[in-house]
Amino acid sequence: MTVAITGASGYVGTCISNCFRAHGHEVLALSRRPCAAPWVSYALGNDPRLLPWDKVDVLVHAAYDFAPRTWQEILDRNVAPSVALLKAAKNANVGHLIFISSMNSYEGCRSNYGKAKRMIEKEALALGAIVVRLGLVWGETSGGVMGNLEKLVARSPVVPFLSGGANLRQFMIHEADLSATIVAIAESPPSESTTVHALTHPVSVPLLAILKSISKRSNHSRFYMPIPWQLVMAGLKIIETLGIPSLFRSDSLVGLVHSNTNHEIISPPAGICCRPFC
Repeated sequence: MTVAITGASGYVGTCISNCFRAHGHEVLALSRRPCAAPWVSYALGNDPRLLPWDKVDVLVHAAYDFAPRTWQEILDRNVAPSVALLKAAKNANVGHLIFISSMNSYEGCRSNYGKAKRMIEKEALALGAIVVRLGLVWGETSGGVMGNLEKLVARSPVVPFLSGGANLRQFMIHEADLSATIVAIAESPPSESTTVHALTHPVSVPLLAILKSISKRSNHSRFYMPIPWQLVMAGLKIIETLGIPSLFRSDSLVGLVHSNTNHEIISPPAGICCRPFC
């Protein structure tokens, strides 16, 4: 089976790619940065009709461009290109379409990231795709938000953490469980009914507990200082206005503070068990 994976050079894309290869499948890596061959240079916004679909059995769409800041830029550089990609794969008779979404995507979500993912979800489901909403991904080679939290803990003996939010907790998914689930979905016969999988351990974890666990795993002794999330938001907005690089984006903070609490955990296929965060 040949699996085309967008964002194959990113954290989640790399984990998924490695798992498919370990199960004996061929991976066609689609990404802006070179990665393990066979690799095709592809960025959201490129013409997806030009991709070599003829030998592709499965598309896993995991790419997302975090550079855009305004809502119109997000629509132009993420939503529209993602829909075009999925339609191109569908028109090329790719048997399985899998869209990697987020637990931040739900009706009434507040972050632009969550809203964009939700818009793509609706189009993906209409095309017969399977949508997989990921919790916060953690593991031995953490990247993304989890990787930035690890950098935050490593940089200073005093670690700030958000306070004042109504739901400062995160649902977690280990990178190995995530990857194994995507492979199991791809190996299953295509279903006539579309499905949204909320892929996470069912027990959410407080942000402070996540930071303390990172400190313990890395043998760091840290002091934790609560800071109202509104103050952090104001600081991030100023930093973004000045164009100063930062570990976190204000939109990511919106997703953390206003996280999804009304989700349905659909059991992963093939009896895969999502391990608790530790």
